[in-house]
Amino acid sequence: LAGWMSLTGEPDGPPTKSGLSLVDYSGGFVAALSLMVGLHAARRDGTGMDCDVSLFDTAIHMLSYPATWHLTAGFTPQRTARSAHPSLVPFQNFPTADGWIVVACPKEKFWQRLTEAIGHAELESDERFADFAARHAHADALLAQLECIFRTQPSSHWLTCLQQAGIPCAPVNDVAEALQDPHTAARQMLVDVPHPRFGTVRQPASPVRVGNAPIPHRRAPQRHEDADAILTELLHYTPARIEELQQAKAFGT
Repeated sequence: LAGWMSLTGEPDGPPTKSGLSLVDYSGGFVAALSLMVGLHAARRDGTGMDCDVSLFDTAIHMLSYPATWHLTAGFTPQRTARSAHPSLVPFQNFPTADGWIVVACPKEKFWQRLTEAIGHAELESDERFADFAARHAHADALLAQLECIFRTQPSSHWLTCLQQAGIPCAPVNDVAEALQDPHTAARQMLVDVPHPRFGTVRQPASPVRVGNAPIPHRRAPQRHEDADAILTELLHYTPARIEELQQAKAFGT
């Protein structure tokens, strides 16, 4: 409904969904932000309010700049090959001898460094590739050359060369590789959580980092596990009120 699938995938392929449940996750972020805003306003004004969270609204909002360009200038977003940037060249995936890497040149200095790092300084002096506009106009010719070059060596070779030159780049990891990436360990993004049914669950940590105290991680509660604390300590419901709600199946059957 929100147009995302028309923007995802290769140009000659079918409409494609994201590999992750991004609308659901983003809806959760919107809900959390709405709750924070509502709590702040309630404490300030003494008045509560509803938080109206819509997955559709979230997805439309996340169309962001392509939507703004379309609404103000009639721009029609198009899918690009190799997940390329719509205007900056080179800025995309490239196949190597043993995998894929992402290489990005969002500034002229990165393009100049790239030609030296890959051992083809002659590309910088080629008038077809002199600046952003020229590289975009002659993208087919340039990208064909770069693809041939990157295919000659494994990803590790190119990443070492490009990182030493200070060029934005990264491997295209699969899930297992991402979880084993040094950044994942350095940011302590994996945690072990005790679970009554599965023993220990190893999972990604929360990305929310607030304050200096370590963030405790716990599993999601089972149904009704925290009901007493919520109903009595937080909401101050009496036993009679709780029984009334149970009889009305407010907590499910």
